[in-house]
Amino acid sequence: MKFKGFWYDSLLIFVTAGISAVFIAMTFLVEKRLAAAECLAFALVIVIALYRAFSAKSRYKKFIIKTAKKLDYTDQKVLSNAPFPVAVCDEAGTITWCSEKFLNEISKGEITSAENIKSFTNGVTVDSIVNRENVCVLVDGRYYTVYTIPYRSSGKGYTALYYLDNTNLKKTELDYFNSRPYAVLIEMDNLDGSRSDFRESELAEIRSRIEGTLDDWAESYGSVMKKVSEDRYLIITEQQNFSRMTEERFTILETVRNYEYKETKAGATLSIGVSGGESIRACEKGARKALEMALGRGGDQVAIKNKDGFDYIGGVSKSAEKRNKVKSRVVGSALAELIKSSSNVIVMGHSYTDLDAIGSAVGIVCACESLGIPAYIATDRKKTLASTLIERLDGANKGSVIIGQEKALDLMDRKSLLIVTDTHISTFVEFPKILEKAETKVVIDHHRRSKSEIENAVIFYHDPNASSACEMVTELLQYINPDIKIEKGVAEALLSGIMLDTKDFVMGTGVRTFEAAAYLKDKKADMISVKKLFANSLEVNKLKTRVISSAENYKGCAVSKVDFESPDVRVIAAQAADELLKVSGIKASFVIFENGDCVNISARSLGEINVQVIMESLGGGGHQTMAACQLKGSTMESANNVLCSAIDNFFENN
Repeated sequence: MKFKGFWYDSLLIFVTAGISAVFIAMTFLVEKRLAAAECLAFALVIVIALYRAFSAKSRYKKFIIKTAKKLDYTDQKVLSNAPFPVAVCDEAGTITWCSEKFLNEISKGEITSAENIKSFTNGVTVDSIVNRENVCVLVDGRYYTVYTIPYRSSGKGYTALYYLDNTNLKKTELDYFNSRPYAVLIEMDNLDGSRSDFRESELAEIRSRIEGTLDDWAESYGSVMKKVSEDRYLIITEQQNFSRMTEERFTILETVRNYEYKETKAGATLSIGVSGGESIRACEKGARKALEMALGRGGDQVAIKNKDGFDYIGGVSKSAEKRNKVKSRVVGSALAELIKSSSNVIVMGHSYTDLDAIGSAVGIVCACESLGIPAYIATDRKKTLASTLIERLDGANKGSVIIGQEKALDLMDRKSLLIVTDTHISTFVEFPKILEKAETKVVIDHHRRSKSEIENAVIFYHDPNASSACEMVTELLQYINPDIKIEKGVAEALLSGIMLDTKDFVMGTGVRTFEAAAYLKDKKADMISVKKLFANSLEVNKLKTRVISSAENYKGCAVSKVDFESPDVRVIAAQAADELLKVSGIKASFVIFENGDCVNISARSLGEINVQVIMESLGGGGHQTMAACQLKGSTMESANNVLCSAIDNFFENN
C-alpha cells in the first residue's frame, strides 16, 4: 500500500525548524535565559513532530484496516437495505445469509439451513459464477444477472451474490432475435412434365393445389409466400416461426409427398433451403445455397444453412429419376474442351477405391486418349477394393496408366487437368496432395451432396439420381467424342462399376441405367467376364459367412461386428452388408469392423431406411442405400452403442 503526500509534511517541519532556530539565535543575543527555554521547547516540538511524521504511515494503515473490518460484506444493516436480492455463501456454496428480498423474490420464502446456491442459479456452481464474473439465470419467469464479490472473513472464504433483475432488457433481446429474418426457398420436384400418367391440364391443377397448400402452410406460421418461378417459391418469415417449423419437422414435406389426385399419388415432393442472416438479401442468398444442397442430396428434404455448415430434415424417400440427358450433353461438350486444352489428365477416386471409382476412371482415360491427350489413374494399389480389375488391366498391358501419388505429382504442371470421380468430398479423395496441387479440377459424382465438398471445380457434375459414377461417365463418353472407340476391357470396367452400385441391377436402377448398360453391352462387354471381377477366394467367403451368422436384429436392422483380422476386411464387410439385406424382415444392414486406428461401419439398405442420414450423424456419408463412416479413437462396443443411438434417432425423427 502506497501513501502519498508525506514528503510535503516532512519538508514543512524542516522549514519551520529552520525558521525557529533563527529566532532562537536572535533571542540569545538579547536574553540568554529566554533563549535557553526556547531551545528546550523547540527540541521537544521537533522530537514530537519527527515521531508523528515517521509513524504516520503505520497509524494510517492501522486506521484503514480497522475501518475495513467494520465494512464486512455480511453486515446485515447494509445488505438488508439493498434494493436487490443478495445472498452470501461459503466456499462450498452453502448459503450462510440472505436478504429479505432474496427470500421473497428468489427462494419464495423457502430456504433450508444447508441450502446450496446452485438451487437458485440454474445449477451453476458458485466457482463457475466467480470465474465468469456474472451469469444470467431464470427464476419464476424473470431473468436475473448474478454478480459476485468474493472476500475472506475470519480466515474463511465467502462470496456475496447480487441478483439484478433485467427481465425487460432480456425480453427486448429475445424479441429482437425472434424477429430476425429467415428465407425459406422451396422447389417442387417431379412435376416437370416428364410424367406420363397425368395430362398437362391435370399437372397444372396438381401444381395449383399444392401451391395453395404451401400458401396455407406459410400463413399458419405467420409468414409471407411469393412465387418466384413455375415450381419455385420464396417464404419470408421470422426466427420464432422458423423455430416452430423445425420443431414440427416441416410437416409440409409429408403433406405434399402423400398428396393424392383422383385417388392417385401425385408423386410430388419438395426440396427446401432455409437460411437466416442480417438482411433479407443475405437470407435469400444463403437459402439458394441450402436449396442447392437439398437438391444435390436427392430432394424431398430440408437443408438448413448455419454457421458450421448444414442441417437436414427429411430425405427418407427415393429421388425420382430424371430422363433428360441435356445436362450430360452440355457437360460432355465442356469436358471435351477442357481435356483438349490440357497437357495431361490425372483421374483420381476416393480412398480405398472400388470398381465404380476405378471403372469410371478407366472410362475417362479412354475418352482422353481418343482426343490425343495422355491420361493416368492415380491410386494406391495396396489400398484398393478393385484389385481384380487392376490385375486385369495389367494383363491387357494397360497397367501403365495406373500410377502412384509421387509420379502423379511429378507429371502435374499448370496445364494439367484433375478429374475426381465417385466422390465430391475433399477429405475423401485418395491423395489430398494431388487435389491441393491441381489448378484445374473437375468433379463427377453420384453420391448425395455433403459438406466439405471440393471447391473451385471448373465442372461440378453431380447427379444423385444416377446409379453410379460409371453410369455418368458412360453417358459422357457419347458426348465427349461421338466417334470414340471403346474397347471390350473398358466397357467391362464401366459395367462392373454399375453392377457393383446397383447390386446387379437391383438397387437404384432407372431407365438411364439400363440404357448405359445396353450401350456397354453393344461395345462387347461380357456379363460373365464382368461377374468374374466379383469373385472371392474361399477364405473370404468363409469369413463373410461368419460375419452374416453373427448378425443381430435391431429394430429391423441387421447389425454385425467383425471379430477377426483380415487384409480383405473391407471387402468382407461390404459384401456381408449386401448379403444381410437378403434376410427376411431386414430393411438395413450395418457391419462394424476395425481397420488401423479406427472403427469403420459399412451400411446398406433397401431404400426404406436412409442409411446416409444415419451415417452422417456419425460423421460419415454416402448414398441413401449405401453409406459408411469412420469412428477414430473408438472401440467396437462403443461404436455399436452410438450406431444403435443413431438408428433410434432416425426412427424418432422420421
